[in-house]
Amino acid sequence: MTSCWVRRAAIAALISCAGFGAAVLAQGPPTGRGRGGPPEAPPGVQQIPRDPPVDAGLEEQGRTFWAQHCVSCHGSQARGSDSGPNIIRSLVVNNDRSSPNPGSVLGPYLKKGHHNVAALTDPQIVAIAHFVRQRVNDTMRGSPIFVPGDVLTGDAKAGEAFFNGAGGCTTCHNATARNLAGVRSRVINTVDLQQRMLFPMMTGRGGRGRGRGAAPQPLNPNAETVSITPPSGPALSGVLVAQDSFYVTVREASGQIKVVKRVPGMKVVTTNPMQAHIDLLDRLTDKNIHDLVAYLETLK
Repeated sequence: MTSCWVRRAAIAALISCAGFGAAVLAQGPPTGRGRGGPPEAPPGVQQIPRDPPVDAGLEEQGRTFWAQHCVSCHGSQARGSDSGPNIIRSLVVNNDRSSPNPGSVLGPYLKKGHHNVAALTDPQIVAIAHFVRQRVNDTMRGSPIFVPGDVLTGDAKAGEAFFNGAGGCTTCHNATARNLAGVRSRVINTVDLQQRMLFPMMTGRGGRGRGRGAAPQPLNPNAETVSITPPSGPALSGVLVAQDSFYVTVREASGQIKVVKRVPGMKVVTTNPMQAHIDLLDRLTDKNIHDLVAYLETLK
Protein backbone atom coordinates (compact mmCIF):
# COMPACT_ATOMS: atom_id res chain seq x y z
CA MET A 1 0.00 0.00 0.00
CA THR A 2 1.26 3.45 -0.86
CA SER A 3 2.42 5.24 2.28
CA CYS A 4 1.20 8.66 3.34
CA TRP A 5 4.58 10.22 2.55
CA VAL A 6 4.77 8.61 -0.91
CA ARG A 7 1.37 10.08 -1.73
CA ARG A 8 2.49 13.53 -0.55
CA ALA A 9 5.76 13.19 -2.42
CA ALA A 10 3.76 12.47 -5.57
CA ILE A 11 1.68 15.58 -4.99
CA ALA A 12 4.83 17.59 -4.39
CA ALA A 13 6.20 16.33 -7.68
CA LEU A 14 3.00 17.28 -9.45
CA ILE A 15 2.98 20.86 -8.22
CA SER A 16 6.72 21.35 -8.59
CA CYS A 17 6.17 22.81 -12.05
CA ALA A 18 4.46 25.66 -10.26
CA GLY A 19 7.46 26.16 -7.98
CA PHE A 20 5.95 24.95 -4.75
CA GLY A 21 6.74 21.25 -4.74
CA ALA A 22 10.38 21.45 -3.84
CA ALA A 23 9.69 23.82 -0.99
CA VAL A 24 7.02 21.55 0.47
CA LEU A 25 9.16 18.48 0.02
CA ALA A 26 12.23 20.01 1.53
CA GLN A 27 10.48 21.58 4.49
CA GLY A 28 7.53 19.26 5.12
CA PRO A 29 4.20 20.34 6.64
CA PRO A 30 4.46 23.82 8.16
CA THR A 31 3.39 22.84 11.66
CA GLY A 32 4.54 19.24 11.72
CA ARG A 33 1.17 18.34 13.19
CA GLY A 34 -0.41 16.64 10.21
CA ARG A 35 0.19 13.04 9.30
CA GLY A 36 3.19 12.26 7.19
CA GLY A 37 6.20 14.54 6.73
CA PRO A 38 9.44 14.75 4.81
CA PRO A 39 11.60 11.64 4.56
CA GLU A 40 13.99 11.23 7.43
CA ALA A 41 17.63 11.57 6.46
CA PRO A 42 19.89 8.57 7.09
CA PRO A 43 21.63 8.43 10.50
CA GLY A 44 24.38 11.00 10.80
CA VAL A 45 23.00 13.27 8.06
CA GLN A 46 22.38 16.72 9.48
CA GLN A 47 19.47 18.66 7.99
CA ILE A 48 20.36 22.08 6.60
CA PRO A 49 18.22 24.95 5.31
CA ARG A 50 16.50 24.90 1.95
CA ASP A 51 18.49 26.00 -1.12
CA PRO A 52 21.87 24.56 -0.01
CA PRO A 53 24.93 26.15 -1.65
CA VAL A 54 26.26 24.76 -4.90
CA ASP A 55 29.92 24.93 -5.92
CA ALA A 56 29.83 26.33 -9.47
CA GLY A 57 33.08 24.64 -10.47
CA LEU A 58 32.00 21.23 -9.22
CA GLU A 59 28.59 21.67 -10.80
CA GLU A 60 30.29 22.27 -14.17
CA GLN A 61 32.38 19.13 -13.71
CA GLY A 62 29.25 17.25 -12.71
CA ARG A 63 27.55 18.34 -15.93
CA THR A 64 30.20 16.42 -17.89
CA PHE A 65 29.89 13.27 -15.78
CA TRP A 66 26.10 13.55 -15.93
CA ALA A 67 26.24 13.69 -19.73
CA GLN A 68 28.48 10.62 -19.80
CA HIS A 69 26.56 8.41 -17.38
CA CYS A 70 23.07 9.73 -16.59
CA VAL A 71 21.56 11.91 -19.31
CA SER A 72 20.28 9.06 -21.51
CA CYS A 73 17.89 7.93 -18.77
CA HIS A 74 17.19 10.98 -16.62
CA GLY A 75 17.45 13.77 -19.18
CA SER A 76 19.62 16.87 -19.28
CA GLN A 77 17.81 18.49 -16.32
CA ALA A 78 17.29 15.30 -14.25
CA ARG A 79 13.58 15.48 -14.98
CA GLY A 80 13.38 12.17 -16.77
CA SER A 81 13.10 10.91 -20.32
CA ASP A 82 11.30 8.20 -22.24
CA SER A 83 13.71 5.65 -20.77
CA GLY A 84 14.12 6.89 -17.18
CA PRO A 85 12.29 8.68 -14.34
CA ASN A 86 12.37 12.23 -13.06
CA ILE A 87 14.65 12.17 -9.99
CA ILE A 88 14.21 15.79 -8.88
CA ARG A 89 11.74 14.68 -6.21
CA SER A 90 13.29 11.30 -5.37
CA LEU A 91 14.06 10.54 -1.73
CA VAL A 92 17.71 9.79 -2.48
CA VAL A 93 18.24 13.14 -4.23
CA ASN A 94 16.44 15.14 -1.58
CA ASN A 95 18.18 13.38 1.31
CA ASP A 96 21.50 14.02 -0.40
CA ARG A 97 20.52 17.64 -0.96
CA SER A 98 19.79 17.94 2.77
CA SER A 99 23.21 16.61 3.69
CA PRO A 100 26.07 19.02 4.48
CA ASN A 101 28.31 16.65 2.48
CA PRO A 102 27.19 16.41 -1.17
CA GLY A 103 27.28 12.84 -2.39
CA SER A 104 27.10 11.27 1.09
CA VAL A 105 23.69 9.77 0.32
CA LEU A 106 23.85 9.63 -3.47
CA GLY A 107 27.25 7.91 -3.51
CA PRO A 108 26.36 4.75 -1.54
CA TYR A 109 23.19 4.41 -3.58
CA LEU A 110 25.07 4.56 -6.89
CA LYS A 111 27.84 2.24 -5.72
CA LYS A 112 25.35 -0.50 -4.93
CA GLY A 113 25.30 -1.17 -8.65
CA HIS A 114 22.94 1.39 -10.11
CA HIS A 115 23.12 0.57 -13.84
CA ASN A 116 26.56 1.44 -15.26
CA VAL A 117 27.69 4.00 -12.69
CA ALA A 118 29.08 1.77 -9.94
CA ALA A 119 32.62 2.57 -11.07
CA LEU A 120 32.28 6.33 -10.53
CA THR A 121 34.96 7.76 -8.23
CA ASP A 122 34.11 9.69 -5.08
CA PRO A 123 35.12 13.07 -6.61
CA GLN A 124 32.94 12.35 -9.65
CA ILE A 125 29.97 11.52 -7.41
CA VAL A 126 30.46 14.75 -5.44
CA ALA A 127 30.49 16.71 -8.71
CA ILE A 128 27.31 14.98 -9.88
CA ALA A 129 25.69 15.72 -6.50
CA HIS A 130 26.42 19.43 -6.99
CA PHE A 131 25.00 19.27 -10.51
CA VAL A 132 21.80 17.62 -9.30
CA ARG A 133 21.49 20.07 -6.39
CA GLN A 134 21.49 22.92 -8.85
CA ARG A 135 18.84 21.21 -10.97
CA VAL A 136 16.63 21.01 -7.88
CA ASN A 137 17.35 24.64 -6.97
CA ASP A 138 16.33 25.65 -10.50
CA THR A 139 12.82 24.32 -9.85
CA MET A 140 12.38 26.71 -6.91
CA ARG A 141 10.15 29.68 -7.45
CA GLY A 142 12.93 32.04 -6.39
CA SER A 143 15.30 30.76 -9.06
CA PRO A 144 16.19 33.35 -11.74
CA ILE A 145 15.42 30.80 -14.45
CA PHE A 146 12.17 29.52 -12.95
CA VAL A 147 9.21 29.52 -15.35
CA PRO A 148 5.77 28.51 -13.98
CA GLY A 149 4.23 25.58 -15.78
CA ASP A 150 0.67 25.33 -17.02
CA VAL A 151 -1.36 23.76 -14.23
CA LEU A 152 -4.71 24.39 -15.93
CA THR A 153 -4.94 21.06 -17.74
CA GLY A 154 -7.87 19.29 -16.08
CA ASP A 155 -11.55 18.76 -16.83
CA ALA A 156 -13.69 21.32 -15.01
CA LYS A 157 -16.83 19.16 -15.22
CA ALA A 158 -15.02 16.17 -13.72
CA GLY A 159 -13.62 18.46 -11.04
CA GLU A 160 -17.09 19.72 -10.16
CA ALA A 161 -18.36 16.13 -9.91
CA PHE A 162 -15.48 15.18 -7.59
CA PHE A 163 -16.01 18.34 -5.53
CA ASN A 164 -19.70 17.57 -5.02
CA GLY A 165 -19.24 13.82 -4.67
CA ALA A 166 -16.26 11.64 -3.80
CA GLY A 167 -14.08 14.57 -2.70
CA GLY A 168 -16.46 15.40 0.13
CA CYS A 169 -15.76 19.11 -0.34
CA THR A 170 -19.37 20.20 0.17
CA THR A 171 -19.19 18.99 3.76
CA CYS A 172 -17.46 22.29 4.58
CA HIS A 173 -17.82 24.44 1.46
CA ASN A 174 -21.35 25.60 0.81
CA ALA A 175 -23.44 28.74 0.56
CA THR A 176 -22.89 29.73 4.20
CA ALA A 177 -19.67 28.07 5.41
CA ARG A 178 -16.32 28.59 3.68
CA ASN A 179 -18.05 29.87 0.59
CA LEU A 180 -15.92 29.52 -2.56
CA ALA A 181 -18.05 31.76 -4.74
CA GLY A 182 -15.69 34.05 -6.65
CA VAL A 183 -12.60 32.38 -5.17
CA ARG A 184 -10.64 32.70 -8.41
CA SER A 185 -11.03 36.47 -8.35
CA ARG A 186 -9.46 36.56 -4.88
CA VAL A 187 -6.18 34.87 -5.76
CA ILE A 188 -3.29 36.07 -7.90
CA ASN A 189 -3.15 33.26 -10.45
CA THR A 190 -4.00 29.62 -11.09
CA VAL A 191 -0.74 28.44 -9.52
CA ASP A 192 -1.68 30.16 -6.26
CA LEU A 193 -5.19 28.72 -6.53
CA GLN A 194 -3.76 25.20 -6.73
CA GLN A 195 -1.43 25.79 -3.79
CA ARG A 196 -4.24 27.13 -1.60
CA MET A 197 -6.43 24.18 -2.48
CA LEU A 198 -3.76 21.62 -1.59
CA PHE A 199 -2.21 23.33 1.42
CA PRO A 200 -4.58 25.93 2.90
CA MET A 201 -3.09 25.18 6.32
CA MET A 202 0.05 27.07 5.28
CA THR A 203 -1.76 30.28 6.24
CA GLY A 204 -0.99 29.42 9.86
CA ARG A 205 -2.97 29.25 13.06
CA GLY A 206 -4.32 32.75 13.07
CA GLY A 207 -1.40 34.93 14.05
CA ARG A 208 0.83 35.37 17.04
CA GLY A 209 -0.37 36.68 20.34
CA ARG A 210 -0.49 40.40 20.97
CA GLY A 211 0.65 42.35 23.97
CA ARG A 212 -1.61 43.14 26.89
CA GLY A 213 -4.18 45.74 26.15
CA ALA A 214 -4.21 45.06 22.40
CA ALA A 215 -7.65 44.96 20.83
CA PRO A 216 -8.85 41.42 20.06
CA GLN A 217 -9.00 40.44 16.40
CA PRO A 218 -11.44 38.14 14.58
CA LEU A 219 -10.50 34.47 14.71
CA ASN A 220 -8.88 33.15 11.57
CA PRO A 221 -11.36 30.51 10.32
CA ASN A 222 -8.40 28.29 9.43
CA ALA A 223 -6.92 28.48 12.91
CA GLU A 224 -6.48 25.29 14.90
CA THR A 225 -8.31 25.66 18.19
CA VAL A 226 -8.09 23.92 21.52
CA SER A 227 -10.30 23.46 24.54
CA ILE A 228 -8.75 22.65 27.92
CA THR A 229 -10.75 21.17 30.76
CA PRO A 230 -8.71 20.81 33.96
CA PRO A 231 -9.71 18.31 36.66
CA SER A 232 -10.86 21.31 38.72
CA GLY A 233 -11.43 24.95 37.98
CA PRO A 234 -12.72 26.75 34.90
CA ALA A 235 -12.13 25.48 31.37
CA LEU A 236 -10.56 27.67 28.73
CA SER A 237 -10.37 27.65 24.96
CA GLY A 238 -8.92 29.57 22.05
CA VAL A 239 -6.39 29.34 19.24
CA LEU A 240 -3.74 26.68 19.74
CA VAL A 241 -0.32 28.35 19.74
CA ALA A 242 1.80 25.35 20.74
CA GLN A 243 1.64 22.12 22.70
CA ASP A 244 3.91 19.33 23.82
CA SER A 245 3.90 16.59 26.45
CA PHE A 246 4.15 19.12 29.29
CA TYR A 247 2.44 22.39 28.29
CA VAL A 248 -0.35 23.75 26.11
CA THR A 249 -0.19 27.37 24.95
CA VAL A 250 -3.45 29.01 23.92
CA ARG A 251 -4.49 32.45 22.73
CA GLU A 252 -7.90 33.34 24.11
CA ALA A 253 -10.49 35.43 22.28
CA SER A 254 -9.33 38.49 24.24
CA GLY A 255 -5.88 38.11 22.71
CA GLN A 256 -4.25 37.02 25.96
CA ILE A 257 -1.72 34.18 25.78
CA LYS A 258 -1.89 31.50 28.46
CA VAL A 259 0.52 28.64 29.04
CA VAL A 260 -1.16 25.71 30.81
CA LYS A 261 0.80 22.92 32.43
CA ARG A 262 -0.57 19.46 31.77
CA VAL A 263 -1.72 17.61 34.89
CA PRO A 264 -3.33 14.21 35.41
CA GLY A 265 -7.03 14.28 34.57
CA MET A 266 -6.76 17.29 32.24
CA LYS A 267 -8.71 16.97 29.00
CA VAL A 268 -7.21 18.66 25.93
CA VAL A 269 -9.20 18.60 22.68
CA THR A 270 -7.85 20.18 19.50
CA THR A 271 -9.88 20.97 16.40
CA ASN A 272 -8.24 21.57 13.05
CA PRO A 273 -10.62 23.04 10.44
CA MET A 274 -8.12 21.97 7.78
CA GLN A 275 -8.12 18.29 8.77
CA ALA A 276 -10.30 17.38 5.79
CA HIS A 277 -7.69 18.87 3.46
CA ILE A 278 -4.92 16.96 5.23
CA ASP A 279 -6.86 13.70 4.90
CA LEU A 280 -7.68 14.43 1.26
CA LEU A 281 -3.97 14.57 0.36
CA ASP A 282 -3.73 10.85 1.06
CA ARG A 283 -6.25 9.92 -1.62
CA LEU A 284 -6.02 12.60 -4.29
CA THR A 285 -4.82 11.42 -7.68
CA ASP A 286 -3.03 13.60 -10.21
CA LYS A 287 -6.24 13.70 -12.24
CA ASN A 288 -8.28 14.76 -9.20
CA ILE A 289 -5.94 17.67 -8.58
CA HIS A 290 -5.96 18.91 -12.16
CA ASP A 291 -9.73 18.53 -12.44
CA LEU A 292 -10.39 20.33 -9.15
CA VAL A 293 -8.14 23.23 -10.17
CA ALA A 294 -9.94 23.48 -13.52
CA TYR A 295 -13.28 23.63 -11.67
CA LEU A 296 -12.12 26.23 -9.14
CA GLU A 297 -10.79 28.32 -12.02
CA THR A 298 -14.40 28.74 -13.19
CA LEU A 299 -15.50 30.25 -9.85
CA LYS A 300 -14.86 33.88 -10.73
